Amino acid sequence: MTTAVSSEPTPLYKILVATFLGSVSGGAFWSAIFFVTANAFAFSSARNLALASVMGFAYVVGALSSGPLVRLAARWMSVRSVLVCALWSWGAFAAVPFFLAPRSESSVWVAAVGGSFTSAFVWPIMASYMSAGRHGALMRQTVGRYNITWTPAVAVPLLFMPLVAQWNILACVALCAVFNFFSSLVVLTFPPNPSHHDEDSSRQALGNDYVFLARATVWMLPLSYVLVAALSPLLPSRLNELQVAQATAPLWAATWMVARFAFLAFLWRSSFWHARWWPLLFGGLALLIGSGMVLLAPWAWLCVGGLACFGCGMAMVYYASLYYGLAVGQAKVDAGGKFEALVGIGYVVGPALGLAGTAAPTFGSAYNVTLVLFCVVTAIAAFGPVSAYREHRSLI
Repeated sequence: MTTAVSSEPTPLYKILVATFLGSVSGGAFWSAIFFVTANAFAFSSARNLALASVMGFAYVVGALSSGPLVRLAARWMSVRSVLVCALWSWGAFAAVPFFLAPRSESSVWVAAVGGSFTSAFVWPIMASYMSAGRHGALMRQTVGRYNITWTPAVAVPLLFMPLVAQWNILACVALCAVFNFFSSLVVLTFPPNPSHHDEDSSRQALGNDYVFLARATVWMLPLSYVLVAALSPLLPSRLNELQVAQATAPLWAATWMVARFAFLAFLWRSSFWHARWWPLLFGGLALLIGSGMVLLAPWAWLCVGGLACFGCGMAMVYYASLYYGLAVGQAKVDAGGKFEALVGIGYVVGPALGLAGTAAPTFGSAYNVTLVLFCVVTAIAAFGPVSAYREHRSLI
């Protein structure tokens, strides 16, 4: 077993190709799967929310385990081998409903939970390969390219699902196995382990406020995924209520993903947001306002506008969280694992809020209750960024 560590960063184009292919699988799991369950297994919004919450819990467990298990596996195999195994395992779980039990609801649960757990190993390792050996402005640019690669990829299953579903809707999830296989072929060209990340260079590239900004995003990142995880399972029924055709609903649901991609590309080419606090405030407000528009809009076009606003907020919070987290965490798998675990927490809490909203009709519309819960969670999450900002200001 080789323990060699390259002194040169892993070629970025290889990472981006593998990331794009793997992210298509991610899109099928975290977006398209809810349309599959709603149409193929008649899941209600409540059952979709319950599935999403269980998937989120499995993802948190996998993400938090990634760093320790990679170090344990390093006794027998390279980090690259662990990444390949994670991709293959994820693909195998995704194929279960299509090949083994196409008429069994339990097969969807096995695929969703098993795929969520194994996919949580993929992205911390990929992020370590992407950022190791890169510092400061180079890391920010690299994170930007990484972001504008995976964001359009996750929308692919939604954009093409109407065509694939005409053949077999379960194929929308089973295609994960195909894309993961091709992603693994690219990963096999990676160095055995992420490159050396010089600690002195890393510390010199850190701004004085990085630690505090990173602490703020520890609260904001899960908040953003709480909101998206509660909204995504509701979108099929919400768009149906607004008389959007079932065949085109997945396309409209992808609006927030398109907006997220466009704003991430804008942030990649900009420097105004770096080492500043107000962009985080903008991100939080865009998330909350966009959520309210999606839940309460009386017209489809206004709901879609809310999805676009929401996507911009997601982009701001995600970019800042990933960059500050990797910079402070020195590009380690554990840093990526912590980042993905925060995402997973959002996927656990978000659907629970959605379930609480749908279970409390006596207090008004389920969407009204859900929005109130969103406001409460946002107020709680605001404590962390405010506390970090005040501590930072006290040291200036």
